[in-house]
Amino acid sequence: MSICKRIKELKSVLKMTSSELGIKLNIPARTIGSYERGEAQPGSKFLNALILEFGVNINWLLSGVGDMFITKKTQFDIDFIANLKETFKLSEDELKGLIDILETDASRDMILKFIQIKQGNKEALDSLIYNLQGIKAIYG
Repeated sequence: MSICKRIKELKSVLKMTSSELGIKLNIPARTIGSYERGEAQPGSKFLNALILEFGVNINWLLSGVGDMFITKKTQFDIDFIANLKETFKLSEDELKGLIDILETDASRDMILKFIQIKQGNKEALDSLIYNLQGIKAIYG
């Protein structure tokens, strides 16, 4: 089954039209329709909104693997994201940016290095400095 069909199936289970889903997620119904027809691929705003609003298992939506909705085990992820947004007073765009950063291997590696540095790992500090010098050379 394709992502187009899974979006239709999700709407059916939620008993919502594209218009109703669009209103709930603050996404135009025509955009959701384009996802259902396979004319466009869902973006991160749509995917994040499905997670936060309905607890949709994005792995299921994108690949068909797993259950349609997140299990209690992964409810932690939803709670954690909502807590981040509230604690740091993040806008939707800031939250999306943070999630995008955390989803990249390089960013995750740098964050883990910060944790290792805090735990006293001097090699992690050297590695982080090296990485930051590379970033400065590219963007500086």
